[in-house]
Amino acid sequence: MKTLEKVNYKGFVWPLIIGIVLWCITPWRPAGLSAQAWQMFAIFVATIVGCITKPLPIGGTTIVGLVATVLVGLAPIKDVVDPKTGAITSTGILSAFSNSASWLIAMAFIMAYGISKTGLGNRIAYWMIRRFGKKSIGIGYAITGLELILGALIPSNSARTGGVVWPVTESISKDYDSYPNDPSRKKIGAYLDFTAFHANVLSTALFITGAAPNMVAVQMAAQKGYSMTWISWFVAAIVPVLVATIIIPIVIYKIYPPEIKETPNAEKWANDHLTEMGKITKPEKIMATVFVLAIVLWVLSGVFDIPQLDSTFVAFLAVALLLITGVLTMSDVLKQTGAWNILIWLSILVFMASKLIAFGFIDWFSKTIQSSLSGINWGIVLIVLVLLMFYTHYFFASGTAHMTALYLPFLSVAVATGAPLPLAAMLLAFTGAINASTTHYANGPASILATTGYVKQGEWWKLNFVLGLVYLVIFGGVGALWMKVIGMW
Repeated sequence: MKTLEKVNYKGFVWPLIIGIVLWCITPWRPAGLSAQAWQMFAIFVATIVGCITKPLPIGGTTIVGLVATVLVGLAPIKDVVDPKTGAITSTGILSAFSNSASWLIAMAFIMAYGISKTGLGNRIAYWMIRRFGKKSIGIGYAITGLELILGALIPSNSARTGGVVWPVTESISKDYDSYPNDPSRKKIGAYLDFTAFHANVLSTALFITGAAPNMVAVQMAAQKGYSMTWISWFVAAIVPVLVATIIIPIVIYKIYPPEIKETPNAEKWANDHLTEMGKITKPEKIMATVFVLAIVLWVLSGVFDIPQLDSTFVAFLAVALLLITGVLTMSDVLKQTGAWNILIWLSILVFMASKLIAFGFIDWFSKTIQSSLSGINWGIVLIVLVLLMFYTHYFFASGTAHMTALYLPFLSVAVATGAPLPLAAMLLAFTGAINASTTHYANGPASILATTGYVKQGEWWKLNFVLGLVYLVIFGGVGALWMKVIGMW
C-alpha cells in the first residue's frame, strides 16, 4: 500500500506566523515604502525562515514562496509587456529560470559527477597523501591541498567533503587505530577531521563555484552593478587563501594537536590504493582534459572579456563534450538531483530578491541605514557589516539563506556610506564563506564532520571561535590590502 511522503508540517509554523504578521502590518509600514515593497518583503522573509526551519527541502520551500508571490498578485506568470513601447513592465516568474548563474552551477554539478564517476577525484587524493603524508601535519596540509584542488573541480562543498575528502580522512584515521567516539579519536582522527573542515572553508573561499552561497553573492552583486567573474574572484581570493592555507593547519596543530606526530605508513596506504586503481583510465584522461579546457576558457573569458565564452556557456560546452565522448550519459545528467535542485531554489531566491529591488525595498533600506550612519567613516561601517555578516551566522543553518537575506542589503549600505563597490562586494562575499567557521550546523560540511564522533560539539564551538578570529584578520586585513595592491579599489 502506497503511503504519503513525510512532510515537516511543524516547519511551516514560524514562516507562516512571521509572514502573516508582516503582511498584516502593511498599513503601518515604514514611511517611504510602497505596499507592494512591504508585502514582497513579508513573503521573502517567510521564505528565508522556511529555508531555515525546512518544512520541505529548500527547493520545495522556495517553490511555495514563488507560488505565494503569484497568488497575492506581486508577480505574473509571464513578463507583462507594454504594447506601445515593447518594454517589460512586470517581470514574470518564468523569467527566474533564465538565471545564468543557476545554470552555471547546475552544469558544474554535472561536471563534478564526471570527476566522481571516473575516479579522478580519488586518484588525486591518493597522490596528495603519498606526496605529503609522512607526518600528521603533512597529511593535514595534503588534505587542505586536496580540498583546494577539488574546490575547482566540484562546486558543492558538501559533495567535496562527503564524497571524497571525508572517506579518505576516515580511512587514514582508522589505519592508525584512531576511532570515533573513543579515546583513540585524539590519536589523529580528531585533528584530521577538524583540519578537513577548515580545508573546505578555504576551498569555498577560493573559487566562485566553491559553494552555492558564492553564486548568490555573484547575482546580488550584479544587481548593484558589480560583475564577479571566475578569474576576478580567484585573483582577489588567492593571496588571503594562500596565507590562510599556511596558517590554519598550523594553528589547528597547536591548539588541537594529534597524539601521533609521525605517519610513516601513509605513503604505503596511498600507494596500495593507487595500485588497486591501476593506470589512469581513458575516461579519467578525457575528464581531466575537459576540466582543464573549461578552466582555460573561464580564465580567457575573464581576462579578455570574450562574449562567446560566457562562463555559463563554457559549463554547457564541458558537459556537452563529456556526453559526446561517452564519459557521461544523459541518464547520468538527469540523475543529478543536486544540480536541478539548486537550479530551482537559487533561481527563485534571486528572482524574489530582484523583486525587492524593483519595488524599491532595497533602495529604501540602504537610504535608511545610510542616514542613521551619516558622518561615520565608510571603513568603520564596512568592518561592522563584515562582523555582523560573520557572527549572525550563528542564527542560520544555511549559508545560502544567510547570503540571500543579508548580502544585498549589507552591500547597499556599505556602498551608500562611501565604501568602494568592489571591496565591499568581495569582502562580504568572502565573509559568506568563512562564517561557516562558527557552529556544527553552519553548512553541509560542518554537519558531516561535526557528527563523525571525532570532534566533540563543545570542542567544535570553542576551536572555531578562535579560528573565526584568524579568518577575520586574514581576509579583512590581508585580503583588503591585497585588493588594494591589485587595484580593485
